[in-house]
Amino acid sequence: MFDRPEQQQRIQLIITLLAKLYVVLELSPDSCPVCNRTLTHDDECPILLGWTLLDEAEQHEARTAIRALALSMGCDDSFADPLTH
Repeated sequence: MFDRPEQQQRIQLIITLLAKLYVVLELSPDSCPVCNRTLTHDDECPILLGWTLLDEAEQHEARTAIRALALSMGCDDSFADPLTH
């Protein structure tokens, strides 16, 4: 179906971007802009689908990259955490 290397690269990029958006929403008190849920995603949400297509190492890498970016921008995880501890 997607035989050309350009198509494969686009698919990989889309999956990576969706997974990174998953992490951003994980750190945010805002609801998902796609499925409108807070702290969870609808089973059919493309953001959740992109996340589940990554293996554990890729998920860890995505979380690390987004959290490092958030810290470099002055964001603090405890500030963005919507859960009461």
